[in-house]
Amino acid sequence: MNVCHKEYLHEIGFKFLSNSTDLESPDVGSVGRTANIFDLLTSADRMGDMDLYLLDGARLSPFAVIPGVDRTAARYGLEQDFPAIETVQTVNSKLYSTELNRRLDLRCDSQTVYSPEELLASGLTLLNQGPFLIKDEFGVSGKGNLLIESEAILQRVTSYVADQCSKGKTVRFIIEPFLRKELDFSCQFHIDSDGTYRHISVQQLVNRNFAYQGSYTADDRLLHMLQEAKYFDVMKRAARELYRSGYHGDVCVDSMLLTDGRIVPIVEVNARRSMSLIKHYVDRYLKKHDTAGSMTHATLQFACDVSFDQLLESLDREGVLYKPDRGFGILPLSANTLLINKVVSECKGIRNKQVKGRLYYSLIQGEWDNERLTAKVKEVLSSLSFKIAR
Repeated sequence: MNVCHKEYLHEIGFKFLSNSTDLESPDVGSVGRTANIFDLLTSADRMGDMDLYLLDGARLSPFAVIPGVDRTAARYGLEQDFPAIETVQTVNSKLYSTELNRRLDLRCDSQTVYSPEELLASGLTLLNQGPFLIKDEFGVSGKGNLLIESEAILQRVTSYVADQCSKGKTVRFIIEPFLRKELDFSCQFHIDSDGTYRHISVQQLVNRNFAYQGSYTADDRLLHMLQEAKYFDVMKRAARELYRSGYHGDVCVDSMLLTDGRIVPIVEVNARRSMSLIKHYVDRYLKKHDTAGSMTHATLQFACDVSFDQLLESLDREGVLYKPDRGFGILPLSANTLLINKVVSECKGIRNKQVKGRLYYSLIQGEWDNERLTAKVKEVLSSLSFKIAR
């Protein structure tokens, strides 16, 4: 973890211990770049200056259950309480979300296609009603969604799928009408190991091109609509089905409010923690200081030799770095997501290469509103030669 970022978080009241040794060696090449955190933790003794006695009685609580998590728990003697990786993969598939809607007797316009011919035939039928989506079963953050607006596009996609099919690839897509929505939102809840359901929060979402852009607290109007539509009863029923499927742990269900007033309770099940859950817990911290924030990110392009320390200093100097006594500003939630590609380039001996990184942060209103605050943050980023990528 970035030292300056850690110091800043400690300064504003977050208390935690962390490993300060880089788990990746610059000389491991592409293998290190494809290894996940648990692969790195179990491939060698790279816990550095972390006192392992601090792990006595500790529980491994991952953001998401991914391959290697069980090996890591065993390697370091950590308590664990998460489902099998195979179960997690099953319930995270869009196919499961489609079947879950049917099991709960919810209106479901999705269908699954298993061949190029079926894709073309069903797609043409949907196009008669308007644009439709093709969804990859395991697409993440909008990357597996393709909007089809014409027969020509559908024919090209079908031709490509047929080519892949001839090479032995399996065809399995979910297709559904492109619904006109007023807003996206999500519900966070937890399923205990005994099946107990615990509601956590509802967050309104900002999505662009099907990808997450930010979260902000659901307003009273939306919450009232959800109560009236018995939305939370649907979430409890969904939790029961997930538990019957062998899953317990954190869940984020993506939902939609359509322009005609209809609520689509289950667009997609994310059986893991989520960006909106992080936002909820940041809000719990901010509530102690009588404030609240929205969460977002900026994709930044840069080639300069800038450090995270310089970024924090500039934000502070301009009066927009969040501190409890200031009461408003930007609260940076990540450092390495911004600088990772710069570090990789420098490890290869390449300096001042144009790279991209992503800065996640909470925007906390107070003395300044969001518009003024955002403009000032952009000004600070520009002064450090960061360009906001489109």
